[in-house]
Amino acid sequence: MICAVLPVKAPINAKQRLKGFLSPSQREALARLMFQEVLSTLCSVRGLDRIVVATSDRAVANHASQSGATVFEEQEQLGHSHSADAAARRAMSLGAATVLLLPIDVPLVTKAEIEGLVAEAEPDAAKPGVIIVPSLDGTGTNALVRTPPDAIASCFGPGSFQAHLDQARERGVPATVLRPAGLLFDVDTPEDVDELLRRAPDSRTAQWLRAQWTSVS
Repeated sequence: MICAVLPVKAPINAKQRLKGFLSPSQREALARLMFQEVLSTLCSVRGLDRIVVATSDRAVANHASQSGATVFEEQEQLGHSHSADAAARRAMSLGAATVLLLPIDVPLVTKAEIEGLVAEAEPDAAKPGVIIVPSLDGTGTNALVRTPPDAIASCFGPGSFQAHLDQARERGVPATVLRPAGLLFDVDTPEDVDELLRRAPDSRTAQWLRAQWTSVS
């Protein structure tokens, strides 16, 4: 069984690098919108047996349930990597042989790109392996596919791409690096927002961002 896992930290605490660019309420709304966009894309993907959303946020959990996803409710959040690994272990207990870990801040990811990751994992579902998608700058990790779900530990954040590669090598787990364009791009900084508006002006997130500036002009 292949399971997609989407850890969602409390949106009220999200996108701190956009302080001074967006207000706290706007940052929260942006995080919720990107979560909804990524979850909607995941729900359209063929080849996934289960979609899991791990969160302590009630509104996120309700939206996930209404979308057909399984919700792993968290009592506390100790970081993205901790949430990802805890959810992966729970998915494994439900029969998952492979987990696909995604963040919420990749609004340009496409159905075809996720299906490409699933297809890459399926032929070797019985063999250990990881697929790593780096961030655009090559330092972070924007997606991680693990067979089995605990093949390596998560260490998301700056330097995580090399850390995941090193960990796979140390454990003797084959690692594949893929770079699908939409999944490489995440929204963290004002420069990322500008790039999103340029690359996908008609996306829901871009339209919402333009509406924020129009409302105060």
